[in-house]
Amino acid sequence: MAGSGPFLADGNQELFPCEVCGRRFAADVLERHGPICKKLFNKKRKPFNSLKQRLQGTDIPTVRKAPQSKSQPVRKSNWRQQHEDFINAIRSAKQCSLAIKEGRPLPPPPPPSVNPDYIQCPYCMRRFNETAAQRHINFCKDQSSRRVFDPAQTAAKLASRAQGRAQMGPKKEPTVTSAVGALLQNRALEAISGVPTKSGLAMDPASGAKPRQGFSKSSKKD
Repeated sequence: MAGSGPFLADGNQELFPCEVCGRRFAADVLERHGPICKKLFNKKRKPFNSLKQRLQGTDIPTVRKAPQSKSQPVRKSNWRQQHEDFINAIRSAKQCSLAIKEGRPLPPPPPPSVNPDYIQCPYCMRRFNETAAQRHINFCKDQSSRRVFDPAQTAAKLASRAQGRAQMGPKKEPTVTSAVGALLQNRALEAISGVPTKSGLAMDPASGAKPRQGFSKSSKKD
């Protein structure tokens, strides 16, 4: 490296060396160059990967290391509890078959076993595995919040229903058609006089004569 003292260039301009890289610059240029050069030299550079540089532009794929998968914690085996549940189920089945054969009432079923690996829902108290519990607990929470009884809301609903019924007004009475009215009148006359009448023809209650139906026959000529 050249000396650290000033140096005269061809244009008789005095040059000063940089304290970091040793190159020479004019005084005004050295003021700008100094901080930049210190920043670059203090910055840690990544090591140059010559293999990656050689493989660029070729068809050879770069091999990436597969990320190491985190080992899942091993769950404790509850084989003893499962074995006891299996034995209790067999004993209960034998007792039921023996009671049926002897004609005795059936014994009560064995109490359900609680799986320690299952997660209990705080709303319905049922138990699920980890995957099903994540879906169920959120759903059960929404359902339980909707089922909360609100007296003010219930009273408002009943008041609105009563107001709607009052605005509807009285119900219309059913009307009776003329044919049905004539039939009912004939039935009443039959019950009074005991003489059957043709359906659809009402008798005059004053004279007892039937009204004519259709065209009347003309009288014969002499």
